[in-house]
Amino acid sequence: MLESLLSYSSHPAWLVLIIIVSTFAMEDLAIIGAALLAASGRIAPELAFAATCFGMFVGDTAHYLFGRLALVWPWLNARMQHDLIQRQVVPLQQAPWHQLALIRCMPGLRSFGYIACGLARVPGSTFTIANVVSILVWAAGLFGVAYWLGNRYAEDLQQWLWWLLPVALLLFFIGQRRLRQNVEQTA
Repeated sequence: MLESLLSYSSHPAWLVLIIIVSTFAMEDLAIIGAALLAASGRIAPELAFAATCFGMFVGDTAHYLFGRLALVWPWLNARMQHDLIQRQVVPLQQAPWHQLALIRCMPGLRSFGYIACGLARVPGSTFTIANVVSILVWAAGLFGVAYWLGNRYAEDLQQWLWWLLPVALLLFFIGQRRLRQNVEQTA
Protein backbone atom coordinates (compact mmCIF):
# COMPACT_ATOMS: atom_id res chain seq x y z
CA MET A 1 0.00 0.00 0.00
CA LEU A 2 2.84 2.41 0.81
CA GLU A 3 4.33 1.66 -2.59
CA SER A 4 1.14 2.66 -4.39
CA LEU A 5 0.86 5.94 -2.48
CA LEU A 6 4.46 6.94 -3.16
CA SER A 7 4.57 5.73 -6.75
CA TYR A 8 2.13 8.27 -8.19
CA SER A 9 4.90 10.83 -8.15
CA SER A 10 8.48 9.70 -8.13
CA HIS A 11 9.90 13.13 -8.85
CA PRO A 12 12.19 14.30 -6.00
CA ALA A 13 10.78 17.85 -6.15
CA TRP A 14 7.40 16.51 -5.09
CA LEU A 15 8.94 14.67 -2.14
CA VAL A 16 10.94 17.76 -1.14
CA LEU A 17 7.73 19.81 -1.12
CA ILE A 18 5.95 17.18 0.97
CA ILE A 19 8.83 17.09 3.46
CA ILE A 20 8.93 20.89 3.78
CA VAL A 21 5.17 21.23 4.25
CA SER A 22 5.01 18.31 6.69
CA THR A 23 7.49 20.04 8.99
CA PHE A 24 4.88 22.76 9.55
CA ALA A 25 2.54 20.20 11.12
CA MET A 26 4.81 17.82 13.05
CA GLU A 27 8.54 18.42 12.83
CA ASP A 28 9.75 15.27 14.50
CA LEU A 29 7.58 12.97 12.43
CA ALA A 30 8.60 14.88 9.29
CA ILE A 31 12.27 14.31 10.16
CA ILE A 32 11.68 10.61 10.72
CA GLY A 33 9.60 10.33 7.54
CA ALA A 34 12.24 12.11 5.47
CA ALA A 35 14.94 9.82 6.86
CA LEU A 36 12.88 6.74 6.04
CA LEU A 37 12.25 8.04 2.51
CA ALA A 38 16.00 8.52 2.16
CA ALA A 39 16.72 5.07 3.58
CA SER A 40 14.32 3.53 1.08
CA GLY A 41 16.17 5.25 -1.78
CA ARG A 42 13.23 7.47 -2.81
CA ILE A 43 15.24 10.64 -2.26
CA ALA A 44 18.90 11.46 -1.64
CA PRO A 45 19.66 11.66 2.09
CA GLU A 46 21.29 15.08 1.72
CA LEU A 47 18.25 16.46 -0.09
CA ALA A 48 15.83 14.98 2.46
CA PHE A 49 17.85 16.43 5.35
CA ALA A 50 18.13 19.85 3.68
CA ALA A 51 14.38 19.93 2.97
CA THR A 52 13.63 19.04 6.57
CA CYS A 53 15.92 21.75 7.94
CA PHE A 54 14.57 24.33 5.50
CA GLY A 55 10.96 23.54 6.45
CA MET A 56 11.78 23.77 10.15
CA PHE A 57 13.56 27.10 9.66
CA VAL A 58 10.67 28.59 7.68
CA GLY A 59 8.08 27.44 10.22
CA ASP A 60 10.06 28.64 13.24
CA THR A 61 10.78 31.99 11.61
CA ALA A 62 7.09 32.44 10.77
CA HIS A 63 6.18 31.89 14.43
CA TYR A 64 8.87 34.34 15.54
CA LEU A 65 7.64 36.99 13.09
CA PHE A 66 4.08 36.34 14.23
CA GLY A 67 5.18 37.23 17.78
CA ARG A 68 6.96 40.35 16.55
CA LEU A 69 3.85 41.39 14.63
CA ALA A 70 1.83 41.05 17.83
CA LEU A 71 4.00 43.78 19.36
CA VAL A 72 2.66 46.37 16.91
CA TRP A 73 -0.85 45.01 16.28
CA PRO A 74 -3.00 45.32 19.44
CA TRP A 75 -5.70 42.94 18.19
CA LEU A 76 -3.12 40.18 17.66
CA ASN A 77 -1.34 41.00 20.92
CA ALA A 78 -4.59 40.46 22.82
CA ARG A 79 -4.76 36.95 21.38
CA MET A 80 -1.17 36.16 22.39
CA GLN A 81 -1.95 36.19 26.11
CA HIS A 82 -1.94 32.38 26.31
CA ASP A 83 -0.23 31.24 29.49
CA LEU A 84 2.25 28.97 27.67
CA ILE A 85 3.43 31.96 25.64
CA GLN A 86 3.54 34.49 28.47
CA ARG A 87 5.50 32.19 30.80
CA GLN A 88 8.33 32.00 28.29
CA VAL A 89 8.72 35.73 27.63
CA VAL A 90 10.75 36.64 30.75
CA PRO A 91 13.15 33.64 30.54
CA LEU A 92 13.70 34.43 26.86
CA GLN A 93 14.58 38.01 27.73
CA GLN A 94 17.04 36.85 30.39
CA ALA A 95 18.74 33.93 28.61
CA PRO A 96 17.62 33.61 24.98
CA TRP A 97 20.27 31.08 23.89
CA HIS A 98 19.51 28.69 26.72
CA GLN A 99 15.75 29.02 26.29
CA LEU A 100 15.92 28.56 22.51
CA ALA A 101 17.85 25.32 23.00
CA LEU A 102 15.23 24.11 25.50
CA ILE A 103 12.34 25.05 23.21
CA ARG A 104 13.79 22.92 20.40
CA CYS A 105 13.90 19.90 22.72
CA MET A 106 10.29 20.33 23.89
CA PRO A 107 8.00 19.00 21.15
CA GLY A 108 4.54 20.47 21.37
CA LEU A 109 5.78 23.72 22.86
CA ARG A 110 7.78 25.00 19.90
CA SER A 111 5.03 27.08 18.35
CA PHE A 112 4.37 28.83 21.64
CA GLY A 113 8.08 29.24 22.28
CA TYR A 114 8.91 30.86 18.97
CA ILE A 115 5.95 33.21 19.22
CA ALA A 116 7.23 34.11 22.69
CA CYS A 117 10.64 34.86 21.15
CA GLY A 118 9.02 37.54 19.05
CA LEU A 119 7.06 38.92 21.98
CA ALA A 120 10.21 38.94 24.13
CA ARG A 121 11.97 41.03 21.49
CA VAL A 122 14.76 38.49 21.09
CA PRO A 123 17.02 40.09 18.46
CA GLY A 124 16.55 38.63 15.00
CA SER A 125 20.22 37.72 14.68
CA THR A 126 20.24 35.89 18.02
CA PHE A 127 17.06 34.04 17.13
CA THR A 128 18.31 33.09 13.68
CA ILE A 129 21.72 31.82 14.79
CA ALA A 130 20.37 29.90 17.79
CA ASN A 131 17.53 28.50 15.70
CA VAL A 132 19.81 27.31 12.89
CA VAL A 133 22.21 25.67 15.35
CA SER A 134 19.39 23.95 17.26
CA ILE A 135 17.74 22.81 14.01
CA LEU A 136 20.97 21.28 12.72
CA VAL A 137 21.76 19.50 15.99
CA TRP A 138 18.21 18.24 16.62
CA ALA A 139 17.44 17.26 13.04
CA ALA A 140 20.84 15.61 12.51
CA GLY A 141 20.42 13.44 15.59
CA LEU A 142 16.87 12.37 14.84
CA PHE A 143 17.45 12.03 11.09
CA GLY A 144 20.61 10.01 11.64
CA VAL A 145 18.97 7.52 13.99
CA ALA A 146 15.89 7.12 11.77
CA TYR A 147 18.03 6.76 8.64
CA TRP A 148 20.23 4.14 10.29
CA LEU A 149 17.21 2.19 11.57
CA GLY A 150 15.52 2.53 8.20
CA ASN A 151 18.54 1.09 6.42
CA ARG A 152 18.99 -1.67 8.93
CA TYR A 153 15.39 -2.81 9.36
CA ALA A 154 13.61 -1.59 6.19
CA GLU A 155 12.78 -5.00 4.83
CA ASP A 156 11.55 -6.30 8.18
CA LEU A 157 9.45 -3.22 8.91
CA GLN A 158 7.92 -2.78 5.45
CA GLN A 159 5.21 -5.39 6.01
CA TRP A 160 4.35 -3.91 9.42
CA LEU A 161 4.56 -0.23 8.45
CA TRP A 162 0.84 0.32 7.91
CA TRP A 163 0.12 -1.16 11.33
CA LEU A 164 2.92 0.68 13.12
CA LEU A 165 2.25 4.11 11.61
CA PRO A 166 -1.19 4.65 13.24
CA VAL A 167 0.12 3.31 16.55
CA ALA A 168 3.14 5.65 16.38
CA LEU A 169 0.90 8.63 15.58
CA LEU A 170 -1.44 7.78 18.44
CA LEU A 171 1.44 7.43 20.89
CA PHE A 172 2.91 10.71 19.63
CA PHE A 173 -0.35 12.60 20.19
CA ILE A 174 -0.86 11.06 23.64
CA GLY A 175 2.72 12.01 24.57
CA GLN A 176 2.21 15.57 23.34
CA ARG A 177 -1.01 15.93 25.33
CA ARG A 178 0.62 14.63 28.52
CA LEU A 179 3.63 16.88 28.05
CA ARG A 180 1.39 19.93 27.68
CA GLN A 181 -0.67 18.93 30.71
CA ASN A 182 2.49 18.53 32.81
CA VAL A 183 3.78 21.92 31.71
CA GLU A 184 0.43 23.61 32.41
CA GLN A 185 0.21 21.99 35.86
CA THR A 186 3.68 23.19 36.85
CA ALA A 187 2.76 26.78 36.04
